[in-house]
Amino acid sequence: MTYAGRTVIDFDKDWKFLKMSRADGQCEMPIENSDFDDSTCENVNLPHTWNAVDGADGRGGIDEGGEHYYRGLGGYRKTCVFPAELDGKRIFMEFDGANTVAELYINGSFVGKHEGGYSAFRFDITDLVTLGEENLICVKVNNAPTDYIAPITDQGDFTKMGGIYRDVRLIAVPDLHIDLMDYGSSGVYITPENISNSCADIRILIKFKNDCAEKKSVNIFTEIFDADGSCVGKSNSKENINPKKSADYNTSIIIQNPHLWNGIHDPYLYTAKVTLISDDGEILDEVSESFGVRTYYIDPDKGFFLNGEYYDLHGVNYHQDSFESGWAMTDEQRERDYKMMQDLGCTAVRMAHYQHDRYEYDLCDRLGFCVWTEIGIVNKMSADDENLSIADGFADNAKLQLRELIRQNYNHPSVIIWGISNELYQMSDEIFELYTELQATAKSEDKSRLTSFADAQFWGRFMDLPGDVVGYNRYFGWYIDGADNTFGKWLDEYHKKEKRPIAVTEYGGGGAISQHKDSIVWAEDIDSWGPRHPENYQSALHEDIWRQFAQRPYLWGNSSGACSILPPTGARKVTRRGGTTRAFAPANACRRTHFISTNRSGTASRWFG
Repeated sequence: MTYAGRTVIDFDKDWKFLKMSRADGQCEMPIENSDFDDSTCENVNLPHTWNAVDGADGRGGIDEGGEHYYRGLGGYRKTCVFPAELDGKRIFMEFDGANTVAELYINGSFVGKHEGGYSAFRFDITDLVTLGEENLICVKVNNAPTDYIAPITDQGDFTKMGGIYRDVRLIAVPDLHIDLMDYGSSGVYITPENISNSCADIRILIKFKNDCAEKKSVNIFTEIFDADGSCVGKSNSKENINPKKSADYNTSIIIQNPHLWNGIHDPYLYTAKVTLISDDGEILDEVSESFGVRTYYIDPDKGFFLNGEYYDLHGVNYHQDSFESGWAMTDEQRERDYKMMQDLGCTAVRMAHYQHDRYEYDLCDRLGFCVWTEIGIVNKMSADDENLSIADGFADNAKLQLRELIRQNYNHPSVIIWGISNELYQMSDEIFELYTELQATAKSEDKSRLTSFADAQFWGRFMDLPGDVVGYNRYFGWYIDGADNTFGKWLDEYHKKEKRPIAVTEYGGGGAISQHKDSIVWAEDIDSWGPRHPENYQSALHEDIWRQFAQRPYLWGNSSGACSILPPTGARKVTRRGGTTRAFAPANACRRTHFISTNRSGTASRWFG
């Protein structure tokens, strides 16, 4: 598919896959070599994960890798002919996500490595491919635990599925193009400023690259279109760029009488189109980015305000699992899950506990969901429980994950929170210093949004961690006795201690449709670590907690515990490592929806509503 100078080629089909199991002694197999015999490999299409089955087997699954599902090395190969029409262009290979470490080889030569399982990344393969002839593409992916890539070791209450589990494509552009090596971003950053009912300033930063051997001039045309396709503002400029260099270009366009992005009530989107044109009129490259015009702030006593009006934020924590294919989700499956969230009455979603697929952010823009999105620092920064020393490379990788998260999702009006960690329970001078650096990184990358973290400690230096607002993960009525308004009293106490705005980022309790009991007795009729999860108890818990939340307007949002949403029929369990999958309806849920999860003692299948 060609977009005015840019060619995009789907690269998902016809791969061969081999799980290079440590148990089989195959880790050193040279699958990147042309003479490697791949006749026994499995034929697969992407997206693909090798944990779609064993990642849902629970404690009865394999023990290789230490977490009862395979965590190790996998190899992907395919041969293809690059069309001769790409001659004279730069060719990039784009991955939307591969977990956790991905190495790319072209015709046996090493191209590069990406460390981190949740963001998009690209490699420039121009000099290694032969046009018009067959080329061998090989990708080695490893989801083995590390101590330097978050989430480290076995931390995080979810399965870290391995593989190239998101889409892959080729992108070909002329030598002078919008920069494709800017942390996986689009190269175009849109910031609405000075927003009023009469006008809004749309500031646009464009990053472009000249891979030519000589200095070039380029004409940059920027246009903004409303939802009906009418042009509502434009700018143009001529810029010069030195050979083999990148450059930034800034422009500002005023929109008159802007139509605001107003959450689920009116998720209105504009489109900015950036076009690079040569001096002789040839369109070199073009990128279109959707964006919304909106303001928001959070008051420590009154809650969340969108476009100057109070806006009730409530929803779920959501993991990127489908019951059919694990992490190798399709866009149709994502649409299905978010439709269920709509039916539940959600206004917000917390994308737990890592960067999600780009399509999800687009979907939230269109549906009007407000988004908390975060990097994968979960529980620990250090695998050294005694000294709490941080492994070499962890700090740089955490900053990389944060930059990729922000730059790749900068233009989404749905995103309101950049999250830095979830339930961190280690603390030292080194950890606090790194956390401070991550906060500074987030604010330098994006001054227009708020930062936060989800806390489960509530004492000492944990309460001093930098962040604009705070989220609390607390399970009164499940892990903690929830009788006699305990949750609300606890929140009131911490609202006095914490001067920043607070939200409840996780809460809830387990429930099984196979278990029922009338006359619920708090602290007696639930067993958070065992088999007792009566559905009636769960319903009573939610009704009581919702009442307590409603009485506390200072809560700027609430979302129930981390979940994967599964349909009512044909579903199989999705296992969370080391804990329980939790999925709950928001406070105004209007229908019953079926979820399945596994706690430490087995599977709990439940209805909410």
